[in-house]
This record gives sequence, C-alpha cells and structure tokens, in this order.
Amino acid sequence: MGDVDVDTSAKCAGRGKDEQGHRRSYRDIRREQHAIVRQELLDRFGEDGKIDAHEDPIAWRRTIRTNPVTGPLYRVVIAILGLVLIIAGIPMVPLIGPGWAVIFIGLFLWSTEFLWARRVTQFVKAEVKAFDQFVRALPWKAKIPMLLLSAAFGWFCFWVALLITGVPGWTPDQVEGLLLQVPGLSAA
Repeated sequence: MGDVDVDTSAKCAGRGKDEQGHRRSYRDIRREQHAIVRQELLDRFGEDGKIDAHEDPIAWRRTIRTNPVTGPLYRVVIAILGLVLIIAGIPMVPLIGPGWAVIFIGLFLWSTEFLWARRVTQFVKAEVKAFDQFVRALPWKAKIPMLLLSAAFGWFCFWVALLITGVPGWTPDQVEGLLLQVPGLSAA
C-alpha cells in the first residue's frame, strides 16, 4: 500500500463510510482490516513470527511455558485439548448445539501456542470486522432482506436439528405442542 492508502485507511479506520459519508466498498474495508491484523501480528510476534514463552503476558502461563519440562508438556496438552474441542464441535454444527462456538474455542486455545492458529483466528477476526463495518454502513432497505434471510436460515437450521433429533422431552408442553404442529416434526 502506498502512503495515500495508509493515510486514507487511518482516517477511515473502524468505519464503513468515508469522510464525506459515502459508503466504502467491501474490498477497501476488508483490505484495511487485514492490514490492521497483519500489523497486530507483526507487533506481537516480530519479524521472526515466533511466540516467545518469555514474553507471555500471563504470568502463570509464562512460568509453565519457560520451564524446560512443563513447557513442551503444556504445549502437547493445549494441542490435544484444542483438537478434542474441534472434533467435538464438528458434529454439533449441523446438529443442535453450539458447534461453531466450540470449534472457535478450540482454535482460540490453539492460537495461544501455535502461530498458524493465531493467523487463522486473526484472519477470521478481520473478516468479521470488515463484514460488520460494511453492513453497518448499508441503508435499512438493504439490511432488512439480510435480516430476513438470516432469520430464515436460523429457523431452517433449528428445524433440521429438530427433524434429526426430535423435539426434546424437557420442553414445556405448550412449546412442544407448537413445535409438533410444524410440518415434518409431528409425532409419528
């Protein structure tokens, strides 16, 4: 990026609109967010891109990571816990449950020890921020269809999960009665 791009990005940082109040393109917002994330990674890990145990900001973790015995063991435990969370989260995505949240927690756990995982989480962070800024700058007539599509997709996922698992027995009778009236969910 040239000096002009950096100056414009600095002035518009965190907004979906430019100085004149015009909506910025998604491409520009995305480019800006990814530049911010790259700079954060560079500031935190330097040119060599290593997660240095001696510079860990959390004291208890720094103590564990700098010890020659517990450091490698801690890294293995984090790798296994992250893997378990991700594997547990995958079937939760199509089924009822917080699948994506569990997957992101596992990835976040990995990102405390592995730079490649930190890059992935920073990439996701940049994408989410760029989309958020772009959508916030949209007029309401463009936001309403997006909200309706999101609600329809959410209901569809909920319906598929109930179709696969059935209506839980712990739901109140009135709610269960309403859910059983939905096509495909009625009791056999």
